[in-house]
Amino acid sequence: MKYLHDVVKVTDIEYLQFDYPEGTLVLTDNQAVIDACNEKKQPVVAFEHDGVTMLKCDHILIDPDEVDDQDYEDIYRRCVGLPLFISETDRTIIREFSMDDLDSLFELYDNPGIVEYMEPLFEYEEERQYEENYIQYIYKLYGFGMWLIFDKATGKLVGRAGIEVRESCDRENQAELGFCISPDRWKQGLAFEVCSEIIRLARDRFSLTSLVARCDPDNVASRGLLKKLGFSHIGFELDGDCRYFREIG
Repeated sequence: MKYLHDVVKVTDIEYLQFDYPEGTLVLTDNQAVIDACNEKKQPVVAFEHDGVTMLKCDHILIDPDEVDDQDYEDIYRRCVGLPLFISETDRTIIREFSMDDLDSLFELYDNPGIVEYMEPLFEYEEERQYEENYIQYIYKLYGFGMWLIFDKATGKLVGRAGIEVRESCDRENQAELGFCISPDRWKQGLAFEVCSEIIRLARDRFSLTSLVARCDPDNVASRGLLKKLGFSHIGFELDGDCRYFREIG
């Protein structure tokens, strides 16, 4: 779904309006315009050039002419707190987490067996704060992270998967692959389908050159999946988890 409908260029505060229809993003090189937009909660993106630098704005462009419609759509969503669409597979939609998904996330993790080989969520309020910080800092800093997996046919949350820069990463342009699928969707090839797309995104969209993954030695299903995805078992983490590696660059 497209939420952005118009990008309005405003370079002087006297031309700024506050009755723009919903779906409008202001583009400016004027700090006063930025400040006024922030005060009125009007989505705004700045652009810098030879005559204007050091602007203070959450989103700053160097060359607006090189920014495509999808980039503007993503910036608008960031401004208004909407999750970004990431990709899709034959059976799933992959998108960012939003705070509206918190209850569904807890329902996913409440499924029997899902946290047998992975960390559980925090208590509700602590998890809420963690996810708010994750949206604010991780998604914005890296452009990627752990995403939610939705069934195309039903719209139901069926998993979580993504890539993160974690302490296990020991190379530049490297991230750790993580994944979990609802138990009622096990043995349907869903994890392979989703992770294959995420590996492609890691290489083609985010320019990563290698991935690591980890899993409990007793987690036979995940070990088999990682092998099928092209990962090699290269050793063990300090906590005893198996360490896997794959070049993707």
